[in-house]
Parts: sequence; structure tokens; C-alpha cells
Amino acid sequence: MDTTTLLLISAVLIGALIVGFLFLMPKQEVAKPLDTSSALKTMEEIDKTISTATSGSTGSTAPTQPAQPTQQQPSQTPQNPQNQAQQPQQSTTSPQPPLQLSNAYLQAFGEGYGKTELEAEEIAKNNGLKNLTEQLYVQVTASTELKEKLTTTIQDGKVKERFESQYEKTIQTKTDFELTGVTYRLTERKKTGNQYYAQVQVYIEAEKAKQLLEAYFAINLGKALVDNKMIFTAKSIVDKYESLLATNQFPPRIAEELTNIVSQIKGRYDRVQGLIKNINSSEIKDMQSALHVADLVNQLFAMINDLPNGTVDIERLRTYLKDVKILISGPKDVLLGEQVKLDVRVEPSNVKSLVVFGEQVETQDLITLQGGNALLSAVVKSPTSKLSVSLAGIVNMVWAPGSVTQNPDILRTTYRDENEIKILAGGTAKIVSDQKIMRENALKDALVKTIKKAASELLAGTDRELLDIPIDDYILSKVVGGIDYEISATGEYGGLYYVLVSSKISKKDFETYIKDALKNAPAGFAIVITEGDKLGYIEPALIDNLISSGIKLVSKDFSKKILEAQVKSNLPPTVLAKMTALSAARYLLYVTVNNSSTYLSDYKVYSVRTLITTQIIDTITGNIIGAPRFEEVNTGATEQAAISKTTSGQKFKDYVNTLVSSLKFENLPTSAVYKYTFILERAVYGSILIDYLNAKFGNVKIVEKTETKIIVEMENVSPADLEKYFSNIDTLKIKKLSEYNYQVTK
Repeated sequence: MDTTTLLLISAVLIGALIVGFLFLMPKQEVAKPLDTSSALKTMEEIDKTISTATSGSTGSTAPTQPAQPTQQQPSQTPQNPQNQAQQPQQSTTSPQPPLQLSNAYLQAFGEGYGKTELEAEEIAKNNGLKNLTEQLYVQVTASTELKEKLTTTIQDGKVKERFESQYEKTIQTKTDFELTGVTYRLTERKKTGNQYYAQVQVYIEAEKAKQLLEAYFAINLGKALVDNKMIFTAKSIVDKYESLLATNQFPPRIAEELTNIVSQIKGRYDRVQGLIKNINSSEIKDMQSALHVADLVNQLFAMINDLPNGTVDIERLRTYLKDVKILISGPKDVLLGEQVKLDVRVEPSNVKSLVVFGEQVETQDLITLQGGNALLSAVVKSPTSKLSVSLAGIVNMVWAPGSVTQNPDILRTTYRDENEIKILAGGTAKIVSDQKIMRENALKDALVKTIKKAASELLAGTDRELLDIPIDDYILSKVVGGIDYEISATGEYGGLYYVLVSSKISKKDFETYIKDALKNAPAGFAIVITEGDKLGYIEPALIDNLISSGIKLVSKDFSKKILEAQVKSNLPPTVLAKMTALSAARYLLYVTVNNSSTYLSDYKVYSVRTLITTQIIDTITGNIIGAPRFEEVNTGATEQAAISKTTSGQKFKDYVNTLVSSLKFENLPTSAVYKYTFILERAVYGSILIDYLNAKFGNVKIVEKTETKIIVEMENVSPADLEKYFSNIDTLKIKKLSEYNYQVTK
């Protein structure tokens, strides 16, 4: 067979193989646009929307190159190893061109710079993973319809805003969510100047990512539903997604989190089912047994908002309860946000309980009667607020205020016990065209008032609002996460846009959030409040020395406002310290200055005696951890000249070092600077001494050097440490002349 014939046969065979391979290749799926036009009113539609949000927009994650099937070598085939997301690639990895991935994969790129190739690659991988995760979240959050329509699943108007905020919190936990099954591919690495640059391609199976994200969101959504007594709806979510939780390999922390939520939902559902079984199995033969079953029905209605029709038969109670009478009375004219007291009376007096239903009111779910009487508390949150009390849904009575007056400046504690408080606060903002910004500004105003009120009661133990105390945005952002709040009402009043915010705050959680915020605040934050510095020399000198020691101070403007608030409220410094925590100050330095001057006519100079007392107060506990005193007398041609000598002297710097050493910042290694003077018998002894000090302590700063004297500054080397070291030196004799002054001889 000649060469030409062989070539023709080979070409035919190769062509057949290529055609067969093309037939076997999976067809590229066309991405479908997200459809959220229909209202979500059933769990089936909720599931459909979540699924669409995570899968329908997969096309947007395709690479910038045309997405098309590619013939991939085994080493390039997308893998699904769990450990690749955790284990760094070796520095020997060679750069490869980016894969052209089909719509079956989601991808992102990450870049990084580092001192070494491995460091740059690790940073690029982390950035790529972050971009990939955020890309998934964008797909969900891009549909505002999804978020808004999910709130319609809550039928009771009072929980609508709360449910929306809970869902927003779920979406905004992207920094806590972790992906597994991620593959990394180093696509570029080079050296730029003194650094290395790396680019990494990060990709994951789209279906895998969709399932992980869908299960995570759905189960967190179930938790929000349970919190709002939508037990059956939450259980239907568990039934649908628990299998995903079991089959998908979530990271341990997230798996534990979701498992706990599922367990809580099942536990609540089982308790409801037990109560339903008890109600349906109870025999009703007279009014007494009917009242017993009615009490069980009240408990059930107080536990759940989405009880399916026909679950319990309450009609069999009607014959026995037809003669029960309920009377409810309360004020006619109320303020928006006012907490009202309602008197409830029931005949006969052996009725045990009533279930409470509220529309645009905050109230309890169940009231227990004593002798047929009870006192019911409710917060009016809308001009259309009304409240119903019911015996098993058979006998009902409604109360509604006659008129509701709006007061957007309201700030009131509506409930308190030893563990938590509830606060109602109004916030206002200028009316602008941007509705979102206007709402956010009004909400922030209300939350700032809420936090100040909570701090007054929980931290300082006073019911005064102390609204003049400033609050730092850093503290605001940290503490808001610990407040369970809902927007009760919105509107326009007096030319302003207002929101009414109802908040429930746990004392333990509030203190924990404040404490954690302060411990992780920008390094070394403290605040200085000075009284009695009439000549204005002590406070600037004190602040300059603190800053030079590495202490960062809260602004003078905050200090001034807090001092003004203290003057108005006459709070003791220990209570004031807890309030200053809102300004992000870890410590309060409460400085009291006393100056007395005498003119010495014989010498034509002023003698000025300066006495300083500084209370160092922990803003977390309010405890005084020290109160060091400073006293010195100096003379000068003027009083200012005399005080200037005092503040520029070593004794004043030592006093500041004493303050600094008392500040125990968790995130700042504080330093104290000591100045020492050495009188030299010979100039060469100074050079020998410096060599000794550098060898032992290092970073010795020479302030002044002559043939007979040398002055040095040293950080964190106290006189006791220095003298202990001198006792071990034989080459030189170092004798202490006075505090911080030494003589050096052979």
C-alpha cells in the first residue's frame, strides 16, 4: 500500500473521530433571565424564586472570552476536591493560560502582590475566592423584587419590616459564607520591582454552587420565619432542603450552623404538633372542659401565625362558650409610639387566658387572667392600630384608639426588665428626591437615639437620654448588629421625613458588642477631659506626650461635647466614662488641674505651683484603675513661662509615662520613654556606655552629647531595669546622683 493511500485512510479516520467527539460533547445551555414578576404568596413560589436567583443568572458569570466547549486535558479538567479551597498550591506551580469554561461553571479571577511568589499566589487565590463568592451574592441581591416579595409571606403586618431586615441580614453574611469544591488555576506570575505579582483563575461547578447557596439561604430564611411564628412554612423549607444539607459537604462551621437551625425548626414544629394532638384528643362535655380546651387553643394561636385551616376544630367549642363576655377599655387619644395600658375583664371569672392579635401594635401574644381580670400593655405604632383579644377565636373583642397624634421626636423605653429593654425612637431627615438616602438618614437618626438611650440605661444606670453625648460611626456600625429592630411607621411631619423604630435590646448582647468594639477599636483609643486648666498649658502638653507614646486620642470636639454633657447632667466621672464608650474611647483620662501663683517682687518673677490629678477610668467597667498625682513648683518672668518649664521638664514626662503604663490596650503595645543624664569623667566613657546600652537594650537615642555629659532617651527601660543592668558592669563605675542622673567613672 503506497504512502498516498495511507495518508487518505488516516485522514478519514481522524475526521470520523472528530465528528463522533462533537456528537458526544454536552450541548451548551442557554442562560435564562431572572423572572420575578409574579408575587410570592406560597412556599412553592418562594422556592422557585430562590432557585431562579441562583441558577437563572448563571450566564452572567461566564468568562469574558466566548463560552464554548473545550477539549480539556486530564490535568485541566475542572475538579471538585474539597481540600483545594484550603490547601495552598506549591510555589513550583507553573502559570497556564485561563480555561475557556462553559456555562456549567462559574468563574472569577483574583490578583495579588507579595514579597514572595507563594505569598502573591496565596493573596491572589483569596481575592479570587472572595470575588467568586461575591459574584454569587450579586446574583441574588440584584433582584430587589425577590427580597420585597418574600415579605408578603408574612400575613401579620407587625412583622413585615422585621422579616425584611432578617432576610437582608441573611444576604449580607457573605463574609461568613464559605464555598467548597473550588478549583484554582495559576494563570500569570511575574516579578514587578521588589514584589511578585500573581493572577489566579477560580472556578466551581455552577450547579454545585447553586445548591450550596440555595440551601444556605433557604435554611436561614427558615430561621427568620420561625422567629416570626411561621412554623409550618419553615418546616416545609426544612423538608425541601434538609436533604441538600445532608448530601452537600459544607464546611464544618457552616454545617454546624445550618444543622442547629434545622434542629430548632423541627423542635418548634414538634411542640406545635404535640399541642394540636392534645387539643384534638380532648373530650368536651361541659363548659369547664371547653374552657380547658380553649386555653390550649389560645396557647397554640399564640405560638403560630400560619396554622393551616382545619388543623383544629374550634367550632365544637362554640356551644359552650357562647355566654362568655369580654370587655376591654383604654385611652381614646394617644401618641404614635405611646405605650398604653388596657384593662381586660372576662365573665365568667374562671377563664384562664386570652390570645392577643395586634395590627400595627406591639404587644404580648397571650395574657393570663386572675379572677377574670388582666392588664394588657400595647405600643401604638400606626394611626390605624388596633388590638383584638380572643377566647379560642370564638369570643372576640377589639380595641382601637379614637385618635393617634404623630410625634417624630419620640424617645421612650416601652419595656424593661433585668435582661432586656424595648425602646421606641423617632428619627427624622430632610425630604430629598433620593428616597433610599432619605430613609437611611432617618433610620440612622433613630438608631443613634436608641443606642444612646440604651447606653444610658444599660451602661450608666440612668434613665436620662444624654443626647449631647456624641457617638462614633465605628461604634454605631458595630452595635447596630446587636439590636433587633423593626420600622413601625414612616411618613412626613412638619416638613421632615420620619421613621418610627421599635427596638428590643438584650443587656448582655449590648454590653458584649460594646466591649468587643472597644477591644478592636483603632489602636489605643482614649479620651482626655480636662477641668481647671485656666492658662491652657497642661492639656496640650499632656495630649502631645500621650500621642508621642503611641496613644491615639478621641477628637477634642468629642471631649468638649462630653464635658458639656457632664456639666449639664452632673454625672460622676465613673458614670460618664461608660457613656464615653460611645465615642470609641477605651479609657477616660479625667484630668483636674489646680494652679496657684505668687509674684515674688524681690526677684521680679512668678512662682507657680501646679497640681494635677488624673483619674484613669475603664469605659467598659466604669472602674477607676488609677489616680496618679503630679505636683511641681517653677518660676518664670510670667505665669505662662513658669508653667512652660513645668510641662517641658522630665518630671512631667515621667508623669505621662505613669499614665501610659496604666492603659492596658488589647491591641496596642504601649511604650514609655525615659530620659537619662550621665556626667562623664572622660569623654571616652560616654562612647563605652552607649555601646553597652545598645548591646543590652537597643534603640538608644542620644539627645545631647559633650565631653562631660551625655543625655539619652530609652523606650520601656525603667530606672530599676537600668540600675540592675549597671550592677553587672565591671568596666565602668556608674553612681546614681539623683533620679535619672548618674555619674560615670572608671
